[in-house]
Amino acid sequence: MKHAVIERFVEFPNPAGKVLRGVLHLPTPAPKRPAAGVVLFHGFTGNRMESHWIFVKCSRALAQAGIASLRFDFYGSGESDGEFREMTLRGEIADGRAAVAFMRAQAGINAEQVGLLGLSLGGTVAAALALPVKAKAVVLWSAVAHTAHLREVLKKSLKKIPGKAGAREYNAHELNPRLGEDVLKVEPIRHLARYKGPTLIIHPEKDQSVPVSHARDFFRAAGAETKELSIIAGADHVFTSIPWEQEVIARTLQWFGAHL
Repeated sequence: MKHAVIERFVEFPNPAGKVLRGVLHLPTPAPKRPAAGVVLFHGFTGNRMESHWIFVKCSRALAQAGIASLRFDFYGSGESDGEFREMTLRGEIADGRAAVAFMRAQAGINAEQVGLLGLSLGGTVAAALALPVKAKAVVLWSAVAHTAHLREVLKKSLKKIPGKAGAREYNAHELNPRLGEDVLKVEPIRHLARYKGPTLIIHPEKDQSVPVSHARDFFRAAGAETKELSIIAGADHVFTSIPWEQEVIARTLQWFGAHL
């Protein structure tokens, strides 16, 4: 049965009491049983829509298949409270935990059937949270397995902000001066190794931001008995092509449909 989709703007607090904003996608008519759900985590400097609205398209496809989802902006990103210069990876992990709790509390959602989907640094968040939040299944897109890689990318790409002593920017985003040290305190490989739930790792063959070796390292380390690695031939970091996008969403839908 193909469901119609209800989309509802939502707000909920993070652990610091700041407001996070997002969109809840629900299938209608509601399934006879409480619906499974997925929480989506966007990438570094991204937002809840993501490039070429791939998160919107994925959430709508999930809802049409009877699976609810929540996509939201981390603190300091998109329309959530805060400034990007306040962003830390550990802060995003705390936001992610709050988002999962919010999703589980929604009427009509099966709290035991909630999965995680993360893109790029959002994949790092998903890997770190999979075990602590007892995710039913996980899907990683272009995920960062080694946070030292992000630190090195930032070192090479930062620019001084004129008139603001000590401030640095990355693609028009002012960065937290402690971010480089903060990211090193998170070890996504170690977290995913302890998680036993079904794990799908999707990575672009031609990823210009996160080498495909990260996906292979994640796959080797993953503690799941049921796991799969899918390399999308020719694709870039955010799957900027309709065929790539469609393949990624279809594989993700199939995985969550089978394991939630």
